[in-house]
Amino acid sequence: MRIFFTIVLGTGLATILTGSENAVPANIDDGFRLKGSNASSNVLEYHIPDFELRTIEENGKILTRPVIPHSGSLVMPGEPDLPSTTTFYAVEPGISYSLQVTIIASEMVDDVDIIHFRTWDNEFEGTVNKSSVYDSADPFPGSIATISETMVMRDLHLVSVTVTPFQYHPATDQLEIITEAEIELIETGTESAAFVPPRRSRAFEPFYRSLVVNYEALDRDMIDYQRPSILYVLPNNIGSLFGTIEVLMDWKRRVGYEVNYISSSNVVNNTNNLKNYIEDAYETWDNPPVYVTIVADAEGSYDVPTWYENWSGYNGEGDHPYSTLEGNDLLPEVLIGRMSFDSQSHLQTVVSKTLNYESTPYMGENWFERACLVGDPSSSGISCIITKENIREMMELYGFEDVRTVYSGSFASQMQSNLSDGLAFFNYRGYYGVSGFGSSNINGTTNGFMLPIATVITCGTGSFGNGEALSEAFIRAGTASNPKGAVACVGTATLGTHTMFNNVVDMGFYYGTLVEGISSVGGALMAGKLWLSKSYPTNPNDYVSIFSHWNSLMGDASLQMWTAYPEQLNVVHPYAITVGTNFIDVSIINSSGNPVQDAWTTIYRDDDILESGYTNEEGFVRLAVPSVETGEVLVTVTKVNHYPYQSSLQIYDPGVSVNVYSDIILIDDDDSGASSGNGDGIVNSGETVELSVALSNYGSVDAVNILASLLSSNSNVSVTSSTLSYGNIASEEIVSGSEPFVFTVADGLEDGTTLGLSLFITDDDGYNAAGQIDLHVSGNRIFASDVDVFGSTQDVLTPGESSTVHIELHNDGSTAAMGITGTITCASSAIEITDNTGTWNVIPVGGTGSSSSTGDGFEISALEDVIPGAVAHLIVALTTQDGYSSSSIVPVQIGIPTVADPVGPDSYGYYIYDSGDIEYLLAPNYNWVEIDGRYGGDGDYLSSLSDGGNNGDDVETIDLPFTFRFYGQSYDEISICSNGWVSLGETNMASFRNYPVPGAGGPFPMIAGFWDDLKLTNGGRVYTWYDSNNKQFIIQWSRVRTYQNSSTETFQIMLRDPDYYLTPTNDGEILIQYMDFNNTSNGSYSWNQIHGNYCTVGIEDHTMTVGLQYTFNNGYHDAAMELDDETAILITTRGSDIRLHGDLNMDNSLNIFDILILIDFILQEGQEINPFLADINSDGMVNILDMVGLVQIVMGYN
Repeated sequence: MRIFFTIVLGTGLATILTGSENAVPANIDDGFRLKGSNASSNVLEYHIPDFELRTIEENGKILTRPVIPHSGSLVMPGEPDLPSTTTFYAVEPGISYSLQVTIIASEMVDDVDIIHFRTWDNEFEGTVNKSSVYDSADPFPGSIATISETMVMRDLHLVSVTVTPFQYHPATDQLEIITEAEIELIETGTESAAFVPPRRSRAFEPFYRSLVVNYEALDRDMIDYQRPSILYVLPNNIGSLFGTIEVLMDWKRRVGYEVNYISSSNVVNNTNNLKNYIEDAYETWDNPPVYVTIVADAEGSYDVPTWYENWSGYNGEGDHPYSTLEGNDLLPEVLIGRMSFDSQSHLQTVVSKTLNYESTPYMGENWFERACLVGDPSSSGISCIITKENIREMMELYGFEDVRTVYSGSFASQMQSNLSDGLAFFNYRGYYGVSGFGSSNINGTTNGFMLPIATVITCGTGSFGNGEALSEAFIRAGTASNPKGAVACVGTATLGTHTMFNNVVDMGFYYGTLVEGISSVGGALMAGKLWLSKSYPTNPNDYVSIFSHWNSLMGDASLQMWTAYPEQLNVVHPYAITVGTNFIDVSIINSSGNPVQDAWTTIYRDDDILESGYTNEEGFVRLAVPSVETGEVLVTVTKVNHYPYQSSLQIYDPGVSVNVYSDIILIDDDDSGASSGNGDGIVNSGETVELSVALSNYGSVDAVNILASLLSSNSNVSVTSSTLSYGNIASEEIVSGSEPFVFTVADGLEDGTTLGLSLFITDDDGYNAAGQIDLHVSGNRIFASDVDVFGSTQDVLTPGESSTVHIELHNDGSTAAMGITGTITCASSAIEITDNTGTWNVIPVGGTGSSSSTGDGFEISALEDVIPGAVAHLIVALTTQDGYSSSSIVPVQIGIPTVADPVGPDSYGYYIYDSGDIEYLLAPNYNWVEIDGRYGGDGDYLSSLSDGGNNGDDVETIDLPFTFRFYGQSYDEISICSNGWVSLGETNMASFRNYPVPGAGGPFPMIAGFWDDLKLTNGGRVYTWYDSNNKQFIIQWSRVRTYQNSSTETFQIMLRDPDYYLTPTNDGEILIQYMDFNNTSNGSYSWNQIHGNYCTVGIEDHTMTVGLQYTFNNGYHDAAMELDDETAILITTRGSDIRLHGDLNMDNSLNIFDILILIDFILQEGQEINPFLADINSDGMVNILDMVGLVQIVMGYN
């Protein structure tokens, strides 16, 4: 028999999510962060995440297992069962690394007997004996940190770094807990480097951002991105059906993709041969495939085989191995999908759906913001519903107007009916058999071209290797002219799937789509798979491998998904240009007349023209025209959630047509003749350049007396010799100028600055034309990347003290930066700068440099009363000797918070003060306001909340008596849950499993007073009451009980009216009081698991990305005291810069006028006042004692 309970609690700074079965975290905090902020930093800081020492009674012995939620493990059967956490770090290709670990802080626990690890197999019933480790005098593990072999994901080489923050000493029965460490990656030599494409893919940036700990420090701004590229894999017998798929390929080319296909039998009929072909394309093509779409079934008349895994006993099918081309890992290099068909009709239908969905979506009604979420809890549990509720709130947050949910009743008929109405997304989570829904229901739908993306992630829906899977039925349903079902579908192979992994992939798909902004359906599925790697980094029992393999996409991997009603584009471009014209200008505005930025604009013609570019902030893009052939050119503009613009222009021969001959453009900056420069043949700032340009007559008629004038649209370029005569130019003749044009470039231009050169050409007969000369400046681009506070190992300013600060710069330009000087300023009143100037030595291209190298840094003082943990931002203005200047911002922390300080601030500005912050005026005093009518209170009993436990969770939305502002948003309603939390606004979620905040898994926004699985039994109730005298609305959970241990909890959340309790941001304050606090839900992890994680206390905003966590899983923030009976916390945006107590007219002084206002209020003859400012003695009431206290202050008696 095993009994679980907890004796020791973690005190880690960071928090992470458990490997839950019903939510995916917005951020998995694994304890790692990069020290510094530049790409050359090889040092990671590690702070142990929240943990617990879980004790187990086994055969009369008390054993201990350390537990970190959402962790993995490196131990083998028989070894001490210790958890580990993992992160990914981007490394230099071809370099091998080892680790050097410095333990900064640790603590020792005595009399601990660590349980030994048995097995990952829950069905294993044998005996696993302890290993010899238990007989050793050495600690286990010998090293707390390990590093993996190099892995590859497209253009990044990665290593995983794993830390086991515990060392067991079996000889002395002691456990050392490493709470803080520094891990340095040391270069140890060279190794074979995997291939990296010379140009990067934009489609992979969101994945890197969420996975790689040093992503923000990588230099990704000036990357040369490739043109998006698709490889279609066709069956070798495609034959006469090729014309059907060619229509889709032509569309993809029109919108700017490079498109290729392969159908050779010796390639496509064998999995290994096909993978080798994809890998060869990836490594050798100028624009390697980003998307690979197989257009075939895995068996039948038109087939391309799939892979079958051997990790499980199910041998499930899947196409994932086609995407893993480099490295021995699960990380993808391409995004994979399959347009499955088994007949000509199927292919025509699938192509028609895809083409119409992207190019001419049905606009008759707004199905683009409509979704149906189905959760059947009958076999897989309530987590299916909670997952759907989380996705529903995410969808509503990102603009979906009609999100329908199905949790009971006739599932099949409701699903068919909702599909027939037309949806953007259809999402099912449940059990094998899809609650009675099958292909007959899909074929019975009548949605036409209102086609959803379907995700049906449960047993057997993606078993496409033998017979028609449900995911195939979704995309094949209907006909080309009368489609049904879906345009794409994700399904899962085999009957062996598990709820926890299914839910993670499901949540990851929609988080990637909505929050991370991944626009392709192939990318969305990959996001779900990457959430598996993030949630289960040690790949337990190969489950990450298995579920990455089993989940497959039916549909075009490159399909661009709709998540909002398409906005119209108004596009201006020429409809005709003369042959030889080498550019066109395109301008785009929306229906409101505002410029449209980042619109992907393409001109295309078979074989000779494919040029694309993104519009700038002014909605403008200039595209090169490389062809000198006449004829029609297609013009297409696309942007996420914008209706595609499709038009054309004509290239024609007007007779005479002279323009720039781009192959002969010469730069002379050699200090001879009129030029002045360094002679490198590249335009640099401050140079005078002689520019020779050849012209060609692309027309059919000879040109007479051609003149050409050079102009620049850049005010920093001065053309001194601007007009040349080229004489007569015969048809198809190329002529160089008799002398060069001359222009001068101003000092200090940033690297990459466009010179804006154009050549205007005329002849004697009135001909005129313009040609573009595309030249850029080679120069500096430097910015501040890090701050070094001298004498502080953590680079933190000490309040009340002066510090020498050095600032590190990074040169992202193409020339070395020399003679660098800089000044710093700061908008924060918490900072005083006494020496604001500094200098740097030469910083090479791509390099970094610190002001410490010159010894000429800065002097900064942090004011005494700054709350420790606050962050100020230094504005760094830089100049170089060639006149270049820039301005950038770096953060610097002030002070290290202790338990005597408030928690915070978060990025919005909220702090959490507790009753132990006695040195702060805002520290709350516990002052219980009983509102339970059974104990003399005046509150209203929320009888609608009747949670009896065991999936009985309830939530109720009611009106607020005043408008409450929270994270800048105003709310008139509040949703109150039986499980100890409230959400501003309306929600149907009743989340009982608690997780860290901010993050997914609960409603958003959220105020978690005591978020745990609670039950309203044995007299437990929830009450509300508006205290009109003190202008606060109170919600009280009275004598409720925890589900696991039936511990009694009584606490209240008090919302203060922001019109009376003033804050710098006008957001409302929240006071949470605990009369009876018993944090006992440690969880049970035997066969019938009970979710643990104790309780969560904190807040998060409406985006799930900003918030403050006070406690989770019984781990507290460093500045948080442990909660107990009769304690309180105050959540507010007021920091140390607060208004004076007693300053009732808020004129920043205390005088007789404040006394008169208080007297009038007490006598009920005056206007309403801020009760916080009037409560002079901080007893929670405004009365005659406060008037006496204010008189004493004004008269100077105290």
